[in-house]
Amino acid sequence: MKIPFQNIQLEEKIAFQNVVSQRKKFHYEKMGEEFQNFVSSIVDSGYTLKGPYFYSLNNTPMDEIVDIEMFFPIYENIFDTYKFPQFRYNSYFEIGPVFKNIVTENFEKNTEQTYAELIATLEINNLEINTPFFHILSEDGAKYANIFLGYSTNFNNQ
Repeated sequence: MKIPFQNIQLEEKIAFQNVVSQRKKFHYEKMGEEFQNFVSSIVDSGYTLKGPYFYSLNNTPMDEIVDIEMFFPIYENIFDTYKFPQFRYNSYFEIGPVFKNIVTENFEKNTEQTYAELIATLEINNLEINTPFFHILSEDGAKYANIFLGYSTNFNNQ
């Protein structure tokens, strides 16, 4: 496996238990507000956040509108999706294999560069993208995010 960029790492998977999620479309500047609403809704519903918070970017933002699925692991091993139909619940969430890169500082600019490096790494290795970009935010308040991209072998071009 060729890793052409310094910060990219090959990871087996990202995996969490008892994950609550919600998918929404909104203007990218509303990200903080939507995150707060998501977290508040879970907590106000009586559940306990475990962390870390992560999200997937499910589109190429046009007109600055993002299609994001927000995820948050909770301590409880059950979630009432009948009572709270705006959410999804997975007892186990796993994506793999993945490449990982870390974004620090100037998040908007550096995230685009990270996306390009992850995609280039897949292309160099004749691999296909099979997930959206997943962003796992730091739990300690530091200003960085781990960005993951899942892949599969491209059997047609071997």
